[in-house]
Amino acid sequence: MNNDNITISDSEWKIMKVLWGSPYITLKEIAGKVTKTGWSYTTVRTLVNRLADKGVVAADKSIANNFKYYPVAAEEECKIKEVKSFLEKVFDGSAGMLISALAKDSNLSEEERKNLKSIIDKIEQ
Repeated sequence: MNNDNITISDSEWKIMKVLWGSPYITLKEIAGKVTKTGWSYTTVRTLVNRLADKGVVAADKSIANNFKYYPVAAEEECKIKEVKSFLEKVFDGSAGMLISALAKDSNLSEEERKNLKSIIDKIEQ
């Protein structure tokens, strides 16, 4: 996903997570994995088509009427882009403000606090 202008909506993220976990599956199989959303098959098809139009999903069309969809965009790349967008939108690009907000969150587990401290320590080295 080289285009920085591409954004993935919350609904599209659900589809991408399915495809990253189970690439080369049909629309019917994708719909079966997102049943908790309450989406119809048509909605799933629309979301997959939007992702294909954005160039982050492609289809193996070698078998007629049984296309297999797979992600073109790497999961890690999409996550990093999403974090950067969130950081810019919410914290004006300040990673320090984000870390401060996370550190002040009283709901962090001890393990999460240790991980956050470890990340900060690595940055300072």
